[in-house]
Amino acid sequence: MQLSNDTLEVLKNFASINPNLVIEPGQAIGTISESKTIMAKSEIVEDFPNQVGIYDLNEFLSVLSLIENSNIEFEDKYLQVNSNVGGCKLPNQQKVTYYYSNPEILTTPTKEITMPSTDCGVTLDSEVINKIKQAAGVLGHTDLSITGNDGKIMARIFDAKDATANDFTLEIESDNTTKGEFNFDFNISNLKIISGDYFVSLSEKKISHWQNTNFPIEYFVALEQTTKFSA
Repeated sequence: MQLSNDTLEVLKNFASINPNLVIEPGQAIGTISESKTIMAKSEIVEDFPNQVGIYDLNEFLSVLSLIENSNIEFEDKYLQVNSNVGGCKLPNQQKVTYYYSNPEILTTPTKEITMPSTDCGVTLDSEVINKIKQAAGVLGHTDLSITGNDGKIMARIFDAKDATANDFTLEIESDNTTKGEFNFDFNISNLKIISGDYFVSLSEKKISHWQNTNFPIEYFVALEQTTKFSA
């Protein structure tokens, strides 16, 4: 098996959420942060034949990059990364034997998250998300609030602990179907998502769902306790 570039990008993204990963047999992979504030799921083109426990995902990705056009062969207790292509041995053949970690010591999703009823839905394209992250970096703030009032949706980067600190606001929508007044608050460090356009479902139950509109990956991200919604 050779991993596609898309799958490698997903694995790199998952490594930013949690260095542990358990890949179950099949074509679906998922991860959850140690703090349980973000969970991610993705469909991939590869079909894994057996369970693979990885203790250090960044190390595993480095192993794959060690051998150009690496091929993976799966065994019961380990996998082999080698330079075989199409079953043919190449000159100066290279091989790494990589042993699976015990899944019981790894942090992995144990159950599916059921998204509660959605109070507001909003589309955030990659340009808006990048601008939000850029503003957070420039201002040095970690607080993001998606606010709404009579259908006008705004994103605000601010410092929740300092009312006099500089802030940044960006209009997202001017006529959203949700006309109530609300603020859905995030710690922006939890937005460890692959670049792209997203439809974001927001719930006053303090959870959000981020669905990539062009790629089969989704995230459940916890909201801060300061979140408020008034229909």
